[in-house]
Amino acid sequence: MMLRCRVLGLVLTTLFAVGGGVNPDAPNVSGSLEKAVVKGTVSVRGKRVTNGEVAFRAANIKRPTVHLVNAKIDKDGTFKAEPLIGENFVEVSCKELANRKNMNLMDNIQPVKIKS
Repeated sequence: MMLRCRVLGLVLTTLFAVGGGVNPDAPNVSGSLEKAVVKGTVSVRGKRVTNGEVAFRAANIKRPTVHLVNAKIDKDGTFKAEPLIGENFVEVSCKELANRKNMNLMDNIQPVKIKS
């Protein structure tokens, strides 16, 4: 009887640890895989950027395998992307940010919430 209790306890502990447990400290984030169309213009210090990319990262605890969505910045400074709705981190990379006077803008990851 004691062996059965130990085995049952081990099975329940394993099930809880593998998938049944809820982490109360986990953020309340979106698990949606629905996409939205996002358009915009990128400028640095009021001047339109003519190169680079805008990256959207939607991976979180509910979407651990979601890939980065990159959008090319066109010569007129515009971009168009189809990231997932919900929480995303957005980062811009372009040669203008490598300029000495813009070095403080290099760390430009911003959280955004994209709506459908």
